[in-house]
Amino acid sequence: MSIRSVIDRLGGISAVARELNHKNVTTVQGWCERDILHPRRQREVLDLADRLNVAVDPLELIPASTEAE
Repeated sequence: MSIRSVIDRLGGISAVARELNHKNVTTVQGWCERDILHPRRQREVLDLADRLNVAVDPLELIPASTEAE
């Protein structure tokens, strides 16, 4: 899974930014583009998912580790 898929399930970039009271949608857009959600933001997203009654596994918010060659 990707951060983008979680954001999409929560209503999309604009909706998530609005719900989390971010002044700029570029904050949430950046999460999607980098596919990384800072740990301090993970709780916000999980709380939003609970409010919206959308199932999000906390592991979906943690980037998959990449193995070296």
